[in-house]
Amino acid sequence: MLKTIQKYLYYALFFITPFVMYSGTSELFEFNKIIFIYFMTSCIVLIWGLRMLNERRTIFAKTPLDLPIILFVIANIFSTVFSIDQHTSLFGYYGRFNGGLISLFVYVILYYSFISFTDHIGELKQIIRKLFATTIISSSLVVLWGIPGRFGHDLSCLVFSGRFDNACWTNQFDPAARMFSTLGQPNWFGAYLAIVFFIGLFYFLKSRNRYWGIYLFLVLIGVFFSNSRSALFSVIIAGSVAILFFLLFIRSLKLPDLKKKIALGVVASVILLLIFKTGFSSIDKYLSFAFLQQKQTSPALSQKVNVAATAPTNITDSLDIRKIVWKGAIKLGMDYPLFGTGVETFAYAYYFVRPQEHNLTSEWDFLYNKAHNEYLNYFATTGFFGILTYLFFLLSVLGISIQAMRKCTDNSDKLLIALLISSWLTILITNFIGFSTTVINLYFYFIPLFILVIGNKITFPTLSKQAQKHKGDNYVSHIVLVAIFLFIVQYIASYWLADTKFAMAEVIAKTNDYQTATTLLQRALELHYEHTYEDKLSYYLANLAFVASFQKDTKSALSLQKAAEIYNEHTLQASPQNILYWKTKVKNLYIFYQISLNKDYLVTGIKALSQAQSISPTDPKIPYFQAMYYSMLYDESKDLKSRREYEDLSLVSIDQSITLKKDYFDSYLLKGQLLKKYNKKTEAKAVFTQILKDVSPGNKQVESELESL
Repeated sequence: MLKTIQKYLYYALFFITPFVMYSGTSELFEFNKIIFIYFMTSCIVLIWGLRMLNERRTIFAKTPLDLPIILFVIANIFSTVFSIDQHTSLFGYYGRFNGGLISLFVYVILYYSFISFTDHIGELKQIIRKLFATTIISSSLVVLWGIPGRFGHDLSCLVFSGRFDNACWTNQFDPAARMFSTLGQPNWFGAYLAIVFFIGLFYFLKSRNRYWGIYLFLVLIGVFFSNSRSALFSVIIAGSVAILFFLLFIRSLKLPDLKKKIALGVVASVILLLIFKTGFSSIDKYLSFAFLQQKQTSPALSQKVNVAATAPTNITDSLDIRKIVWKGAIKLGMDYPLFGTGVETFAYAYYFVRPQEHNLTSEWDFLYNKAHNEYLNYFATTGFFGILTYLFFLLSVLGISIQAMRKCTDNSDKLLIALLISSWLTILITNFIGFSTTVINLYFYFIPLFILVIGNKITFPTLSKQAQKHKGDNYVSHIVLVAIFLFIVQYIASYWLADTKFAMAEVIAKTNDYQTATTLLQRALELHYEHTYEDKLSYYLANLAFVASFQKDTKSALSLQKAAEIYNEHTLQASPQNILYWKTKVKNLYIFYQISLNKDYLVTGIKALSQAQSISPTDPKIPYFQAMYYSMLYDESKDLKSRREYEDLSLVSIDQSITLKKDYFDSYLLKGQLLKKYNKKTEAKAVFTQILKDVSPGNKQVESELESL
C-alpha cells in the first residue's frame, strides 16, 4: 500500500509540476512550483519513513553517482556557511527560489527515495516507463495550453483574469510573440520541450502509431513558438549526438519504417525552419532566401533595405548582454575562488564586479539574479570547489551513461539510454546560456537515475530474514514521524501564505496605501521570515512617517520613523553587502530629512551612499544621488566655504555618474540644472546643448531649460 502511494506521488510530481502557477503570489510560476515540489517531497519522505519503520530497516539503494552527489552537496554546504547572505543561500534568491541549498537537498532526497522504494529492478523499469507516459501526456497538454496565447487568446489569462486574451501579460512577456505556456518564460518552456522531445523520439522510432509523430511535431511547434534559440540549438546538437550513438552502437537494431520516418522528420523540420526560422540572423537570411533577393533588387531598393536593416534600435541583443554578465561572473569567481560568494547570491554579488559596459545596454538598470550561464553561476557563487564538483558530477553522469549504453545487451534499452543521454545533454546546452529552473532540475537529477536503472547500475540493499519478520509496531516512532511531517507541511503552507501577503502588499503600495501594505507585510513576517519583507516594510513605514508628519502627528511620525530605521538595520545585518538595502536606507534618510529638515540625515545619507558605492562602484545612480545630496547640503549651508565645497562635490559626483554612463540623460540634465543653480550659465548652456545634440534630441524639458538661460 505505501509503495503504491509513493509511486503515484512521483507520477503526480512529474505530471502536475509543469502546470503549477498562481497569480496571487509575488512570482507566478517558479515559486508555486518549488512550493509544490517541497510539499510532494514531504509526502514522499513520510511514506519512505513509514516503510522503514514498518520494515525495521534502512531502505537506501546505492548508485555509481553517490560520490559526485555527496561532493557537490558538501561544496554547496560550505558555500552556504561562508555566504555573504546565508538566508538567501538556504532558500534561494527571493524571486527565483530554485537553486538554494534546501532545494538541492530536496532534489537529492527525491533521487534516493525513488530508487529505494523497491528492491526489484524490473519494477523500477516499469515505473520509469509509466513516468515517461506521464511526461508525454503532461508536455502535450502544456503545449496545447500555450498555443491559443500565440494567437491572442491565452488560457492563463482566462484563469487569472477571466478574459480570454493576452491582456494580463506585459509587453515583455507577450505569448503572441514568444510562447511560454505554464512554464513562465519562453526559454524555460523551450528547454522543457527539448528534454521531452527525445523521450517522445524513442516511442516514435519504436512504434508504428501515428500519435508519436504528431506528438513530436507538436513539441517542435512549441519550440519554434517559444523562439528560444538555445532550445532549438540544443535539440540540433543533442540530435546529432543521438545519430552518432546510433551509428556507433545500435546499427543492428531494427526499427519499423525507419527510412520513412527519417524522411518525414527531415521534411517536417525543413518546413518548420522555413516558416519560423532559427532566431540567428546569419542563418535566417539563407532560410528566407534574402541573399538571392538582394541580387535581384535594384541598387536604390537595396540601399533602402540596408538602411532599414541597420536602423538603430534601443534594444541590446540578449547574447551581447550575457557576454558582459559572464565577464562579471568570471571576475567574481576569481575574487572568491574557494567557496564563491554564497549559493544563490549572484543578484547581490554581481554589483561588486559589474562591468562598466553594462551601463550602455538597454538592460543597464536590471537586476541580474543569475549569471545566465549555470556553470559561471556556480563558479561565481560556489567558487572552484563548487564548479569542480559540479563538473565532476556532469562528467560522471556522461561517462557512466555511455558505459551503461555500450554494455547494455538489449538494443531497445540501448536506444532508450542513447536518447536519454541526448535529452540530458539539452539541459547542459540550455543551461550554458541560461539557468536551471524547478521543472528542468527534476529532469536534471532524474534522467541520470533513469539511465542507471535501465542500465542495471543500481545496488539494492539486501533484506535479512530477521528484518522480514519484524512488523511495524513502533507506534511512538510513527507518531513522531507524522508530527514532523505535519510541522513541515505547516511551515511550507506558511511560507506560501506569507508570499501572498507580500505580493498583495506590493500591489497595494503602488496605490500609496502604505497603511494596508504595512499591515500585510507585518502579517507576512509573522508567517515566515524574509529580509526582503523587512526591506519593503522599512520603506513603507518611512512613507507612513512622512504622512503622519504632514498631518502634524509628531508622536506617530517619530514612532514610525524609528520602526523604519530598525527594520532597515535588520536587513543590513542579515545581508550587509546587499546594495538594494543600502539604497533603501538612502531613500529613507531623504524622507526623514523632508520630515525634519535636519541636515544630519543628509550627512548620514552621504555616508550610506559611500558604502553603497564601495559595494557597487560602477552604478551611475549612486554618484547621481550623491550629487543631489551635496546639492541639498549646499542649500542648507550658511558659510561660503562649505557652500563652495558642496558645490564642487556635487559637480564631481555628477561628472562621475556621466563617466560611468555616457548616455545617462538624467545625469546630464541634473548637471545642467546644477550649473544653472550655481550661476554658471555658459557651462549650463553647453550641457543642455549637448543633450539636445547627442543624448535626447528634441527633448521639450531641455529646450525649456535652455530658453530660461
